[in-house]
Amino acid sequence: MVLLHAADGLEWQAPPKGTSLKTLSEAEAMGFIMIRGEFQKRQFRLTGLGFDHVERDRRRLEARRKD
Repeated sequence: MVLLHAADGLEWQAPPKGTSLKTLSEAEAMGFIMIRGEFQKRQFRLTGLGFDHVERDRRRLEARRKD
């Protein structure tokens, strides 16, 4: 989830520092992100599914804060 919440929109971007290849691969396998590049030049972006998931989660967290 940290990887998804760190994403800034749907544009290609570098993963947050300390993000493992395993984390990226798992998120890609679930259909939440797309990956391109190799090693230090690796980038990711949210898919439509990933973006929707993050938005639902943000709304859920916001609702919990208001209670």
